[in-house]
Amino acid sequence: MKIEKPIEVRALRSGVANEVWLLRGANASYVFKWLNHSDCLGLRRSDEFHLQQQLADVGLAPEVIALDPSRWVLQEYISATPISAKPIKTTEKLRITAQALAQIHRQKPAWQGTTLWQKADHYAHRLGETEQQQLAAFKKTLTTDEPQVLCHFDLAFAHILTGHSLKVIDWEYAGWGDRLTDIASTIEINGLDANGCAELCHHYSEQTGIEIDNHCLHEHRQFVRWLYRQWSKRLQQGALSE
Repeated sequence: MKIEKPIEVRALRSGVANEVWLLRGANASYVFKWLNHSDCLGLRRSDEFHLQQQLADVGLAPEVIALDPSRWVLQEYISATPISAKPIKTTEKLRITAQALAQIHRQKPAWQGTTLWQKADHYAHRLGETEQQQLAAFKKTLTTDEPQVLCHFDLAFAHILTGHSLKVIDWEYAGWGDRLTDIASTIEINGLDANGCAELCHHYSEQTGIEIDNHCLHEHRQFVRWLYRQWSKRLQQGALSE
């Protein structure tokens, strides 16, 4: 696919996993990402963008234009404001976030990517025996017969765009898992208080007809906090080795 020569190149943001740039053309614009710490964080970039393209086909994610899985990706620029930057009340942000969660969990992509447990194994096995034992305990507590669903696992307000339609960006941590873990991750990453947590669950139940068990959700939030700690430790190990 031929793209326009950019007339402006501007940094959008920089995070742990990506450095993001806007390439603005006269008629079309693109997002260019440098991909960081993929091996250290257990990120399978080919899987990530294969999934993202399938979700782009149903209008939920930006289109992938070109890719070098070890270094960079070029994708469609979505001209829309993330809900983190919109002058709307928190209750509206939570309603939209619940809508995004429900929409993600309904997706049935023909994608056989990693599960959250596989990603957690990646961290634990590289950190030590204590972490492996802790992970085994979480698996025993949280494993159920409920079907696995597609989860984002990083659904910050900044990753939800609304304009003509709802779109979600930054799919590097996506995988198959328990919907409660995804909801727990969304609560933790957005720093929701008890009222915000209850409101998000209420809106999610309205969207899906699924009632959220608060005790089970609390256990998943404990797991998510543990997982974030292992992610941070693994990142520190990777930074020291680079």
